Amino acid sequence: MPPASTIPTLNGQALPDGVVPYLARDVSFALDRLEALDQGDPAGILAGRLDLRRSGVFGVSLGGIVGAEACRTESRLHACLLMDAPMPTDVVRDGLPQPTMWITRDAATMHREGWSPSEIEEHRNSMRAVFHGLRADGYFVQVSGMFHLNLTDFPSVSPLLPRLGIAGPIDAGRAHAIVNAYTLALFGHQLKGAPAALLDGPASQYPEVSVECRRSAPTR
Repeated sequence: MPPASTIPTLNGQALPDGVVPYLARDVSFALDRLEALDQGDPAGILAGRLDLRRSGVFGVSLGGIVGAEACRTESRLHACLLMDAPMPTDVVRDGLPQPTMWITRDAATMHREGWSPSEIEEHRNSMRAVFHGLRADGYFVQVSGMFHLNLTDFPSVSPLLPRLGIAGPIDAGRAHAIVNAYTLALFGHQLKGAPAALLDGPASQYPEVSVECRRSAPTR
């Protein structure tokens, strides 16, 4: 995302670094609080029970933008899932060190949804720039027929939404199942070391999904 021409404000507070870095601080705050609870939960429930070496973050749209910025600045995050979100300028410039997955859709589906060619190019190019520059494993997942809102639960509200052009032609339940499967595959593999065939390429059970994989170079 290009920098704003003027300094944004929130509740009267000037944010010289922008809104996204400000919101990303919530992720660090949450990790700080979890560390404090692990060290000494006043209720005696979580103390010594949290494995923060397996922390990750995910988000859709603005949540994905904020998640990308959090992964750029927060070394305590060990996996990142960014869903249909253009990458901030600082993330494109600096890259990401964590294993990262993008879930998005092909350009033809975005055009069908009503995106302009320039919007499609900016959106996809920023994601791909970070994907190709990753310093860890990367996965670029595209789901044909999935509109932006299909990455949320909103299409489940009414079967009329696809007819109105608000949700994509993909079935809402099918889209949810795909997002859930690839989310579990990423975090299960990267944070727990579980095998995940979905991360290796095309899967017969999800023919509408294409997956591009990048593997980090082995350390010596």
